[in-house]
Amino acid sequence: MSSFASWLLSPRIKLDIQAADAFQKNYHDAEITSIQIVLEGEQHDKEKKTLFIMPKNAPKKLSFQNPGTAHIASHMGALFSAQLLSSSAEENKPIYVAVSQAIKKVLDKEEFEFFLGILQRSVTNKIKKIGLQNKVISLIFNEDQFTKESVTKANAISSAMCTTRTLINMPPNELNPDSYETLLHSFVKQKAGEQQIEINSFDYEKLLQEECTLICAVGQGSQHKPRIIKLTYSPKSVSAETKHVTLVGKGITFDSGGYDIKPSSGMRIMKKDMGGSAAALGIFFACASLNLPVKLSCYLAIAENMVSGHAMRPGDIYKTRKGFHVEIENTDAEGRLVLADALSLACDEKPDWLIDLATLTGAARVSCGPMVDSLFGNNKDTTDLLYSTGIENGDWVWQMPLPTDYENYLDSSVADFMNSSTTSFAGSVTAALFLQKFVSVERWNHIDTYMWCDKANFLWQEGSSPTGKCVRLVTRAIEKFAAKNIGVI
Repeated sequence: MSSFASWLLSPRIKLDIQAADAFQKNYHDAEITSIQIVLEGEQHDKEKKTLFIMPKNAPKKLSFQNPGTAHIASHMGALFSAQLLSSSAEENKPIYVAVSQAIKKVLDKEEFEFFLGILQRSVTNKIKKIGLQNKVISLIFNEDQFTKESVTKANAISSAMCTTRTLINMPPNELNPDSYETLLHSFVKQKAGEQQIEINSFDYEKLLQEECTLICAVGQGSQHKPRIIKLTYSPKSVSAETKHVTLVGKGITFDSGGYDIKPSSGMRIMKKDMGGSAAALGIFFACASLNLPVKLSCYLAIAENMVSGHAMRPGDIYKTRKGFHVEIENTDAEGRLVLADALSLACDEKPDWLIDLATLTGAARVSCGPMVDSLFGNNKDTTDLLYSTGIENGDWVWQMPLPTDYENYLDSSVADFMNSSTTSFAGSVTAALFLQKFVSVERWNHIDTYMWCDKANFLWQEGSSPTGKCVRLVTRAIEKFAAKNIGVI
């Protein structure tokens, strides 16, 4: 846990809510810094010492649909945060912040997204370089304008996103399958008593007993053996109507490509290849912290894809726990292999909704870039739910097709199918089609994500750094799923 703590990314801004009388007294004190946030073009009180004029420009659209209120709120928070951090605001001294009625109206019921935008935009991954660990700006808001619950919710989701971003940012000599499991046990121990979370490990021997041959093949070239870690969360009250959602995350702590080795440029940021597992973990912890009324399982398929005399080879064939024989066409298509075993295990529990997240294909980045994730699924309701939630809060996904005609791109002459296509066509689609062969539930979605940004964007302060993508999206979607009739038979 000490290694994780030394790498921990956290907001440089702290939020608090103060009772109205005390707030007004401090806000008007000439010795205390106070800020009024107003909308561009709005009349304002010119006596205030500091004024932040919020631009009317809405956040950018994904396509033809206008951004939702949650997206606008988090966008406003990020703009305010960026301006604050670039100003001469004194650290470790409180700043009292009031918003105009026009701003309050825009935020509507998405106050926590405004706070979340403030928090996440203030996170930097350069803490080691510039020593910012203990330097924070404290913002105080009026209880008459904002609720303590909105700050609590923003802090819970932000903390989960910071866990995700920190894990992705850790160097691969410190985060490997062994240390990753140790960290996960520490996380659960730390949260004991707060939430009903349990952890179970499928070590190498147990994976072999479960016939999880694919993840074993991927990880057998490394001195750090592969494993699948399962976390479970149960709400305080469980009934027959309580839904069960399962998350699956790809956790390749470093991907050399194996014998189909990556070029040095392609290998440089492969510490992030465990980003899907980090996203799944962030979602899991966010849902648990919010005490959502849903049962959660989370399978993290953790391995290291290395080259050695024990590593899998192109042409190897493995019999899976589903009974399929899979031929290895490309050792660098390892993510789908570890996911296949985890999906198979997850389906044994027959969850109401199964969601897997993975930094799976370069093809998804070619088609959608780093800020729009490729979304696949076998169910219209859950796929629409994820897409519409992304429009609502700006954590974007775009629905991709799953044409069965493309399955023949995976044809093998000596096995049931290969792990990769020999053509460059539809790379993200054929990867999703491979995964679908191991899915036996009615509601499954696959998110091919990047978890890295090439430039400063929206909630992310700087380029060439990890993001907390998917955490806001999937947490919000699960919250809606728990409240709707989707999945009720």
